[in-house]
Amino acid sequence: MVRPACPCCQKGLPKRGRPRCPECDHVFRGAGWDGIDAHWRARHRTVTTYEGFWRALCDEHRAAEPLRCLCCAKRIPPDLPFRQCPECALVLRGAGWGGIEAHWRASHLAVLGYEEFWGSLCPAHRGSPDPRSGFLPFGGGSRRD
Repeated sequence: MVRPACPCCQKGLPKRGRPRCPECDHVFRGAGWDGIDAHWRARHRTVTTYEGFWRALCDEHRAAEPLRCLCCAKRIPPDLPFRQCPECALVLRGAGWGGIEAHWRASHLAVLGYEEFWGSLCPAHRGSPDPRSGFLPFGGGSRRD
């Protein structure tokens, strides 16, 4: 039996970070796909069955791992005199993150949405000396102090 094409891959949805519904772009806020079964059955039953949708997902989209600071994950030291893209190692000009949004949107949207990338950065990598600067790790549910 041939496996149907992954609906998330067909829509070009990122494989990391918070999962999004391929039909309506709803972002699931809990850990992983929490609530997808009720969401799918309530809104997209006419597209395909929930079981058919779930079977069609590729392994990477099904995993939907919680996101953590990508710079920490790549072991990029936060005290460097420059900023570096954690996905391709591009060194940004200047001392800050100037240009990262344009670079990320042009090069890495298939990996992760820009807002999710920026939101994943820990305070040390984002450049804030205050650990309570609004960083909320995806899937963690509590602030890092």
